[in-house]
Amino acid sequence: MMKKAAQAWAFAAILLLPNYVDLTSSEGDARMRSPVPLTRIALAHLTDMVLVALAFAGLMALLRRLHAWPKVRWVLMALLPVLLFARNLDVMPFEVPAIAVVAGGLVWTCALGLLLWKVPRVAVQLRNAGSSLLAGFAVFAMVMTWQLARATLWRPGPQEFATHIAAPSASKPRLVWILFDELAYKPVFEERDPSLALPNLDRLRSESTLYTDMRPIAYRTTRAVPSLLLGQAVTDVEYTAQNQYLVQIGDDSHWKTFDANASLFGMAKQRGLTTSIVGWYVAYCPVFAGIATDCYWSNEDAQDRGPTSTGASFAQNVWFPLRILAEQITSPSRAWADVARWNGEGHIVSVENVRDHALQTIANSQADILFLHLPAPHPPAFWDRKTGTFAVGGSYLDSLDFSDRLLGQILNLLETQPRWAATTLIVQGDHSWRTAMWRPLPGWSAEDERASHGGQWDPRPVLMIHAPGQKNAETVAEPTSVMYVHEAVAANIQALSR
Repeated sequence: MMKKAAQAWAFAAILLLPNYVDLTSSEGDARMRSPVPLTRIALAHLTDMVLVALAFAGLMALLRRLHAWPKVRWVLMALLPVLLFARNLDVMPFEVPAIAVVAGGLVWTCALGLLLWKVPRVAVQLRNAGSSLLAGFAVFAMVMTWQLARATLWRPGPQEFATHIAAPSASKPRLVWILFDELAYKPVFEERDPSLALPNLDRLRSESTLYTDMRPIAYRTTRAVPSLLLGQAVTDVEYTAQNQYLVQIGDDSHWKTFDANASLFGMAKQRGLTTSIVGWYVAYCPVFAGIATDCYWSNEDAQDRGPTSTGASFAQNVWFPLRILAEQITSPSRAWADVARWNGEGHIVSVENVRDHALQTIANSQADILFLHLPAPHPPAFWDRKTGTFAVGGSYLDSLDFSDRLLGQILNLLETQPRWAATTLIVQGDHSWRTAMWRPLPGWSAEDERASHGGQWDPRPVLMIHAPGQKNAETVAEPTSVMYVHEAVAANIQALSR
């Protein structure tokens, strides 16, 4: 009985590993991106493990009563290892082509059949060893269970804080720094789709310096943002259960605590300047508590794996991953569409939330430095440019349309404020549209395929800098690292503090 229970729990833990691994990894990836406790999600994963283990144990009990059980157990031995391996491709540290999985499954089945035919005694020994091995994985299952139980106790740092800032004189300079996540140069300016109008980006471009050959410093936001803030190439990040933000810099493999005082925001505070932050995806407020003057951050997106969401109910987080697991076996196309919808709906909530706080900050903040990290046009698609409404099932071009509209709202607010004439405005992408990342995932549309010319990747993000009072368009065509933004912001901080 104990062995059968151990096998059932081990099977559930391995089968569901891709759903919950982010909650148990040392990197704390899910923690890094959540401003709210993950208790409901962790409990939902534990519930799924119990349900799958009970279903597996019940099914095995029924199968063992069949007259055909001696043959069925060989079929299970052929299928289960392949199923569990294929299920965990997403968590492998290396890429395994689908054809390799199919070929490996066929080789394993044929080898098992050959052993059963030619050397049945060895085949039986192998079967018994496999049975014991699955039971042995109960140790792994218990470790994962403990990690998930610990995740239920994790509590994030602050999601927001604010300090009163006295209104400065109308002539006091300020810096507004806006990061549109995944804003790519090529589809915005160089090869804009004929169906897409971006009047507000064009409007800002006519009064700014446009950098046409930006070189990225990181492929992922979690590396690009801390690199920009520190002025050093951050190659890896970790956010611990104690809410410590750790980084690896350059070729140094040692973990170091992210030094908020050495960041651009720390530099601003040391020079007596005030900073307002509104951000997404990065834990800005816990990291810059005591540094920024006021801060808000959010992320309502579905977890990268799961699929679960902090905005969903406990029941939804229990049921939806199991439903998708079943659909991946019975109707893969339906599972693909359902995951795309789930992800899109979560991203809509993120975009609406951060947009509203960003506009409130632009309208009301008296800070010397305003930093906005916006979750647009970052996929999954969340907008319909034809109707001008939030909707799933669109494309990157739709998201660009939303980004342009939001930029227009921001510009309209800024241009009516007394400090606009003394404002430096930086608008950038942290990286470009990562077509190779999104093309194989749910949510990639026919329009994405057309607009990207079959998934072609151009690495250049957007960078525009509007100097105070600038009325003409200028261009910098030579290759420029995105790290230049750090230098530009640092120079502005020095100028603001004089």
